[in-house]
Amino acid sequence: MDRTTLHCLLPVDGSAYTALAARFLVQHAERLAQKPRVTLLHVEVPVGTPLARSQLGSAALDAYYGDRSAAALQPAEEVLRAAGLAFESQRAVGDPADQIAAAVRRLQPDLVVMGTHGRSALKGFVMGSVATKVIAGTTVPVLLVR
Repeated sequence: MDRTTLHCLLPVDGSAYTALAARFLVQHAERLAQKPRVTLLHVEVPVGTPLARSQLGSAALDAYYGDRSAAALQPAEEVLRAAGLAFESQRAVGDPADQIAAAVRRLQPDLVVMGTHGRSALKGFVMGSVATKVIAGTTVPVLLVR
């Protein structure tokens, strides 16, 4: 792995905040000596209960999760593609913060760039936001874009 190239993990949820984070990354990539290596990650929350999932079957669930991930990844992929930045797209199913933290451990990026919905600090404290959990659960820098 080339450690001279900045590796950024960009978790995506398909929201406008994800597109903002992707645009931020593109705008600031121009300042780097080399274009960063970007990994996009979409995490889909599991559908229903374990019993309901067992009744649906793995093929139907895989198709559903794949369709949801493709739709969520598309806006960020378009931004990066238009800027000529190479990227890899990945998907996972589970708790978003847990899956992002697992991806950080597995991929060892230099930086996590996340769009944030910017809800109030109190609400984030009481309910726990994905960004807060990612910051607490990882050891790499996390850049929040709002």
